[in-house]
Amino acid sequence: MKSLQYINSIIASKKDIGLLVFRILIGLAFIWHGVPKLLSGPEGWTALGSMMGALGIHLFPTFFGLLSGIAETFGGLFILLGLFYRPMALFLVGNLMMATSIELASGAPLLQASRPFEEGAFFLGVIFAGPGRYSLDYLLHNEVGEEEHRLI
Repeated sequence: MKSLQYINSIIASKKDIGLLVFRILIGLAFIWHGVPKLLSGPEGWTALGSMMGALGIHLFPTFFGLLSGIAETFGGLFILLGLFYRPMALFLVGNLMMATSIELASGAPLLQASRPFEEGAFFLGVIFAGPGRYSLDYLLHNEVGEEEHRLI
């Protein structure tokens, strides 16, 4: 039992490293998925944005498709860097909840709709944890004397 407590104390003291690993991996994953959407051009953006038709939204599909590509690409980049972390995580929560709603409204199986839901729930949780010490937000906020754990 003492060895378990010892391991737990070591891991607990490395929270900022865990947040850095999370930010790098999830940031790269979102960039990986977002760049092809962003580079697909107006035809790809329209195809992506027209999926909102499942929710009865038929206006500006090109704009909404482009917005989704921007959200994933630049949201992933900002998450990776830990810059504007909480607002970006909140923006991605909104994007992923919209993706979940579209999947469900389209009649997709729950297993397919659960992926964006799980990612959105994860981002919602890490909004409260913050980006950690190894982030640009931490560096910038400490330079001007602001607290590490402010909400935005």
